[in-house]
Amino acid sequence: MVKHLPDELWLDIFEMAVEDSDFFEPVLPTTFSESTWFKNLLGVWTLRVPQETINNAQRRSMFTKKAIMNTCRTWRRLGYEFYYRSIFCSNPWNIQRLCGLMDRNSELGQRTRRLHLHPYSSTRPWPALEVIQHSLVSIIRHCPKLEIFIVNWPLSVSFSTVANTLCTSVPHSLRVLQLNIPTHALAKLIYMLQCLPNLQTAQIEFDGSPPEQMRLGAAGDLELTLSSLEKLSLRGPFQDFIDQAIAWHLPSLKLLSLDFINYREDFPDLVEFLTEHGSELTFLDLNCIPPLDVPTILDLCPMLTTFTFNPDWRIPDWENHPFLEMFIVHQPHPNITTIGLNHLMYAFGVGYAATYNQVDPFVTHSIQRMNDVNFAAINKRNFPRLQRIRVLNTTLLSDLEKNNGPSQRCYERWERWSKQCQREGVRLEDCTGATLGTLPEDPEDEEEDDDGSSLTDVPPGSQHLTTLRELLLECRKMNAQRELDVPSPALQMIYASGSRSS
Repeated sequence: MVKHLPDELWLDIFEMAVEDSDFFEPVLPTTFSESTWFKNLLGVWTLRVPQETINNAQRRSMFTKKAIMNTCRTWRRLGYEFYYRSIFCSNPWNIQRLCGLMDRNSELGQRTRRLHLHPYSSTRPWPALEVIQHSLVSIIRHCPKLEIFIVNWPLSVSFSTVANTLCTSVPHSLRVLQLNIPTHALAKLIYMLQCLPNLQTAQIEFDGSPPEQMRLGAAGDLELTLSSLEKLSLRGPFQDFIDQAIAWHLPSLKLLSLDFINYREDFPDLVEFLTEHGSELTFLDLNCIPPLDVPTILDLCPMLTTFTFNPDWRIPDWENHPFLEMFIVHQPHPNITTIGLNHLMYAFGVGYAATYNQVDPFVTHSIQRMNDVNFAAINKRNFPRLQRIRVLNTTLLSDLEKNNGPSQRCYERWERWSKQCQREGVRLEDCTGATLGTLPEDPEDEEEDDDGSSLTDVPPGSQHLTTLRELLLECRKMNAQRELDVPSPALQMIYASGSRSS
């Protein structure tokens, strides 16, 4: 069967089977990338965050590619085109093996467009950091067409070497960059960004407490021009980065995500940053604990369609506003269609908040009061084009699932918010994209239609892809059986001599 089909047809079939076309888009997960429910081995419902979903999709794709490569010689020859164009590695030992393969065959790296290194927990000891660094640098040098480079474990002492290699080996092809670097490596990061003119998406996580005095040297005087940068995501103590980027030229910036985690001190001047770079933003995600001046921020970003903030904030001067439900804006924002809500841990009396309420009920009541005030201000009067509000906190949704909904004391708040959204014609969602309050159900509890099939929606084309995977598996089995049925050359000689003697 393999010999009867042209290579072009097999390549089209493999293209559909490996399902990796989305991996080459210059995007990374955002707070609005939907989480999914799944049951773990203990039978407990658990939320899978978007990054885990992407990692699982990459693993499935790699399994399919391995099946193609191991089926027969023809498929192996054709499969090289797919196997090495997107590399996902969660085992540090495999970095060395991959380096050895590319050292022996330099053509393999010519196909690589995406390199994603993701850590996993293992009882096996990791190789020395210097060994991983040497192998990683060698792999980058073998991949001159690399477009997407993602490393999800911290690059401590190795960041400088990796940055130098990216700047010298793939400065013009690299479009997506995701790194975890120490805070004191800011100067090196600035130099690296200067050498990547075609970078479109950058997601940087800063690790460790920032030094009391950041020493940037000549990097502190650079005014970068990142003409192609459209999406910038920062996480951790990135205050010094923001202060430096105020003077940069970022004409294409459309998406900005800032996650301060638990840092509350030495905040950068976000208003000044948005004064310089906010006019063309369409997506702004602000995740921090200290309150910000939301009305001023919205004025500086007139093109926003998506905005997230922390409804626990006590927005300045809200008590003195003559119209309480309008304090969140100076004037109605004309373009925002989607608002995301971070935190909200105290709103529904579940999880940690339920325990803390017994310790300090006054604090809990104060935060819930601000939740109500801020939510009431998210209306069509302030946001005429508003279509949906999404609660983004995955921990909150997990606590709601464990408690089977909000506590009895907070159920009235749940209903009041839902009724407000119904009156406004706005969809109230959770982090999975479902209506807030839609908790997962076991398959046996779901309704079934007349033919006994589940009412759960099936993604378009999934049945065809399942059939294709089954076909690939059957082809692999057939080829394996064929190899068993064909005698080896030695056995053929024995059979031949036996037939002649008879």
